[in-house]
Amino acid sequence: MATVMKWIGLTGGIATGKSTVARLVESLGSKVIDADQLAHEVMRFGGAAYDAVVSQFGTEILKPDQQIDRKKLGEIVFSDVTKKEILESIIHPLIKDEVTQLKNKYEQQGEHFCFYDVPLLFENNLQKNFDFTVTVWCEPEIQLQRLIQRNQLTKDQALQRIQNQWPLSQKIALSQYCIDNSGSEESLIQIVSSFLNLIR
Repeated sequence: MATVMKWIGLTGGIATGKSTVARLVESLGSKVIDADQLAHEVMRFGGAAYDAVVSQFGTEILKPDQQIDRKKLGEIVFSDVTKKEILESIIHPLIKDEVTQLKNKYEQQGEHFCFYDVPLLFENNLQKNFDFTVTVWCEPEIQLQRLIQRNQLTKDQALQRIQNQWPLSQKIALSQYCIDNSGSEESLIQIVSSFLNLIR
């Protein structure tokens, strides 16, 4: 009899370290499906969403090698809600199909857990799809500094991106589990392995 796989939503705010937690979860033996990575794949040159995104947003979003410049596209959609919705309407159905296929594959392989790393889990009201949800958070000033450094943004640009998402406090309130990534990488490793032992 096949195991019933637990389907776990993993989310967090921008630059709170959600991807770092996802990598740790994977290195400790659980499967992770990454929504952002799937978005990259469908928007790559030759990917399922490439033509639709370019015809919608114009060739000025392309790099010299014809790949979509995600930074340029990000600037367009982060400053215009309608354009953001258009982009999501193109890529979300394609990502959903990919996720379903991967999830079924892991379930058939007898995996006990599979995490779906999805930034806008609560914003898109996806929590009902999961057995439970986990939010990665950190102190707001740490989040701001990490985002400025990671994306080479001004303070105002970084704040705009943070304010485009729900407040962390709201995500924490809706989650069954929370992982605090305000400290060092060593402490995060301990927190994540304790968490995995707990759910096992």
